[in-house]
Amino acid sequence: MTGSHGLESSGSIDGAAVCTSDIPDLAFTPISRPSLLTGLDVITESSNGHVLLVCSPVGTGKTVLLTQWAARHRSPIRGGAKVVWLTVEEQPHAPGQLWQSLRARLGITSSPRNSLNTPLAEANELADGLARGGERIFLILDDAHLITDPLTLAGVEHFLLHMPPNVTAILSARFELPIRWHLLDMSARLHRWGPADLAFSAVETTQVCREQGCALEDAEVGLLMDLTRGWAALVRIAAISFTARAADPAAVLTSLSRLPSSVSDLLAGELIDTLPPALRLFLTYTSVPIEFTERLADDLVGGGAGHWLYELERLNYPITSVVRDNEIWFSYHPMLRAYFLAELNRLGAESAEELHLRVSLHLQAVGEPAAALPHLLTLPHRRPLLDFLTEHGLALTLGGHGAMLVDSLAATDADLLEDPYLVLLRVVDALYRIDIDGARAHFDAMRWSDHSESFTTPDILHALGAAVACEMAVATGLALEDAHLSDAPPTTELPDLDCYAAIATATALLVRGDVAGGEERLRMGLAIAEIAGDRPLRLRALTRLGIAAGMAGALTIMRQRADHALGFAHDHRLLETPDAAHATALSALGAYMQGEEPDTALVARTLTERTLPDGATGPHGGWHPTVIGTLVTFESATDKTATAERLRHGFARLLETHPVQTTGGGLVPFVVWALLRVNETYSAQLLVEQTRTALGEIPEIIIARAALATNAHKPRAVLDLVGPLLDTPVPSHPVHTVTSWLLYAQAHQELGSTTKAREGMENGLRRAVTERIVRPFLEVPGAVELLDRFAGSFGPCNDFAESVRRHPLVRRQIKHPNLTGTELKVLRQLPSGRTTQQIADDLGISINTVKTHLRGIYTKLGSSSRVGVLSVARDGGLL
Repeated sequence: MTGSHGLESSGSIDGAAVCTSDIPDLAFTPISRPSLLTGLDVITESSNGHVLLVCSPVGTGKTVLLTQWAARHRSPIRGGAKVVWLTVEEQPHAPGQLWQSLRARLGITSSPRNSLNTPLAEANELADGLARGGERIFLILDDAHLITDPLTLAGVEHFLLHMPPNVTAILSARFELPIRWHLLDMSARLHRWGPADLAFSAVETTQVCREQGCALEDAEVGLLMDLTRGWAALVRIAAISFTARAADPAAVLTSLSRLPSSVSDLLAGELIDTLPPALRLFLTYTSVPIEFTERLADDLVGGGAGHWLYELERLNYPITSVVRDNEIWFSYHPMLRAYFLAELNRLGAESAEELHLRVSLHLQAVGEPAAALPHLLTLPHRRPLLDFLTEHGLALTLGGHGAMLVDSLAATDADLLEDPYLVLLRVVDALYRIDIDGARAHFDAMRWSDHSESFTTPDILHALGAAVACEMAVATGLALEDAHLSDAPPTTELPDLDCYAAIATATALLVRGDVAGGEERLRMGLAIAEIAGDRPLRLRALTRLGIAAGMAGALTIMRQRADHALGFAHDHRLLETPDAAHATALSALGAYMQGEEPDTALVARTLTERTLPDGATGPHGGWHPTVIGTLVTFESATDKTATAERLRHGFARLLETHPVQTTGGGLVPFVVWALLRVNETYSAQLLVEQTRTALGEIPEIIIARAALATNAHKPRAVLDLVGPLLDTPVPSHPVHTVTSWLLYAQAHQELGSTTKAREGMENGLRRAVTERIVRPFLEVPGAVELLDRFAGSFGPCNDFAESVRRHPLVRRQIKHPNLTGTELKVLRQLPSGRTTQQIADDLGISINTVKTHLRGIYTKLGSSSRVGVLSVARDGGLL
């Protein structure tokens, strides 16, 4: 490669020539790459005869980097060390020239040449001479891959293995020399740098473009990185192209993706033209998929893929690999793939169609439908695409690829999106993305549409329609026809659809209150998902089984099922899905109800946001997980007032988007308790009325109203509210039953009925102990004090009662006495240092009234001074 370095040749090396001139001069000023230069320094400063093999294709910056590094060391460095540079070129055969040139450059006198001298002997003589000299030597051999003579290669191997400690060798090559590198590996003296090490970073790519006079946006830099993979020559070509068309970066990127002549000539001249025809054909066929396995390559070329992959690896061809699901997937550099796709066009339309169809069928068979779709869209006939949509459309949508599916079809056959089956899939996609407005729009379009014909069969359309109707009813509170909840879920020959229908109808049964029936269908759906290997639907079934347990009041089982679902999501890279967010919320809610502190890292996932269709931000997993996440972190929040406001807002949005009693109503009492904790009584009242309007007079609303009455010191109103709940033959949820009994006990205690107060506490404990329901004892005012009062008298429940009394959050209850509204107003005036008269004037009441309220505050907070009262109030969160 004389032309590339501008060097004079001084002779030949057994099949190649050696340039013994100084460090090459570059035709341009390269960007600084301090991290790589520092890495070279670290290697060259090591003793023990280290070897660095820089092995990467043409144009990736090998010579430029080594030139930069060597140029810094033109003069002797670090105790007299020096750089010796040789560049190998393709030239006629001349035996022994390598060793003669090396000795000349190193200043080592050779012994008289003997015709019987072997390269091994000459390599050994050179190593001995360097050892005797003792000088630190950095030996750079550029384009070393051009050394092909077997005897010379044997000599190079011997020299590298027997180099003295004062020598460091750097070999730059497009592919590995065929010598025994593992021997150097075993002695821990070999370092390898490949294309990934040499690739420009996004920052370096931006710098190259900037030095060419063009400034790119971050998104444009990202596209350029995807296109070039940081390949130095391609980045520089792109930068020059941007300079020529600086006003239109998008057009330049498009042009680059279509391989302009500058890129095509580089790739063809240096990487492609020298390949044998059979290997070029292999590259052409296997460039059809974006990535491929050896099995897929065999399908495309008719066998023998392993041999060609080995050959590409031997040539250090720009091919990358990644292990996924215990199989190796290969991919080519994007621009090389574009070159061979252009070659594919020369084979004719029929060949290209056949290859795309083969790729699609293979990818479907191995469970990669998202990757199969683009190949089907290239086919002129639609039947394979329609069969694909019937079989894989639902799985794609539930796997998070719904938007990609719609966009792909819109770009190729927009009319197809009007098919009823695809309209239903768009509802499924909107529900998956928590786009409730979009789901309503598509669902209404489906219900009022006159189109009944579809490319799918009637039974498939019926099954999907019933499942979607159930999901819409659960998500939005729409009325559900009994026909959609037949004795058995609709079935087809499509496992994904049968599973989805079983889960959807099961969830509708849960919402209707048929927990046993819903759980039975969920198990049916889970079994189908396991057999079909459908991971997203399996996660959904596991999560909703957790919901079923929660609805039945089995908190421990709910947590176990939720944690199992989360473990499954983690193992199968599904933690970012909405179903995983719901499983997280279930686990956190169970811990909260049982008085345990949820995993903060876990809860954080319930609070993540996403961009909504209108550009605003909203909760990633929907409002249910967000409300639960905010609720369970309320106790540890620094600013409880702000957290309570977020909780109120989130619950209000939940009511707007999901006005469903069984999924949202159960949270009402706990949201109200949180608002009362920060004295937001009016907000709590408004929220209760808003919930009553949306959901009706459900038991949870009655408990929330009783909480408001307790806060207002109206014990008779509390009893009027909770009494009927406790007398009803249909038991409420255990958590709410416990709360009702505690409200009942506190109300009777306030009315002076100790016997009934104790009875209420005993009933509450008896219903709480099985599932270890702790939270109501921490929320209902005075509940812990009643446990103290009746301590040791609860029989079998004594141990549980003691654990509640020792709970870390119990101190919070003691520090939150029931101050009246006016007492709170007076208390909030105390930090200002105002006099009693000034406080009276501000509040518009008499000074005697203020004094009366102060006496009540001092008594309730257990202090006789303003300073003491303020300290207690701050510790307890009242201020």
